[in-house]
Amino acid sequence: MKPKISIIIPVYEPELDIFNKLKENLRKQTIPFEIIEKWNNPEAVSMNLGIKEARGDIIVILSQDCVPKTKYWLEKLVSPLESKEVVATISDLLLPEWHWKKYDFLLRLLIINERNILYPDLDIRACAFRKKDLIDVGMINEENRVGMDTKLYMKLRDKGKIIRANEIVFHLHNQKNFRSALKKLYDYSKGNGKMVRMYTTRLYLYDLSLRIMRAFPFFGFMSILYRFPLKKYFYLLPFYIIMIAPAIHIANVFGFWRGFFSKKEYSI
Repeated sequence: MKPKISIIIPVYEPELDIFNKLKENLRKQTIPFEIIEKWNNPEAVSMNLGIKEARGDIIVILSQDCVPKTKYWLEKLVSPLESKEVVATISDLLLPEWHWKKYDFLLRLLIINERNILYPDLDIRACAFRKKDLIDVGMINEENRVGMDTKLYMKLRDKGKIIRANEIVFHLHNQKNFRSALKKLYDYSKGNGKMVRMYTTRLYLYDLSLRIMRAFPFFGFMSILYRFPLKKYFYLLPFYIIMIAPAIHIANVFGFWRGFFSKKEYSI
């Protein structure tokens, strides 16, 4: 008998049209599961409450703004967990064009790299795990949203393989405006700096090099241009170079080094 699957959705002031689309696409999935919605808590708190309540052996955490692209998403996401060597499977992320075009010109330029498919090392918002493994590593870090993916990744990596499921979820996040989106980038850069300081000796050399490179002048700027979706939006590149890339670069550099040298630590 195949293990039961519990999909946990942390919900906080959702955009109802997106949330309804999410549930509509879940109803089309090809294998059975239970849904556990946890409302109006900090995101990590809702995740942990859902994990404790779940009846399934397999836990899928799905953000309220992540919509599976196909009806086979869940089946392909959980199937690798049949191998005991695999401890987590990851969805790829994509910002679809129709949602991207809802924003004003500057905000579209700021998040234009999300028009490429993103391949995170571990992004909790659309991943599958064994319930037992999550409990063994202390579940989800509730202290800081920026650090919770990294901490879980480092702990699970010691237990087994973390692999991509080669399935996409549309990340339909609600960006308020250019300023708040840039602030979010700064916060993630700050968290990245702290993470590099805390896990320097445990990160893979390639990953460590990329993270540090983004925090240096010129090299960091070139890495921003490298992620630009040139084939799709070549006509926007001049605007991006002049108006957006410098702002991202400054946020990356100042955020990273402020986080790196900060005396405040995340608890492990």
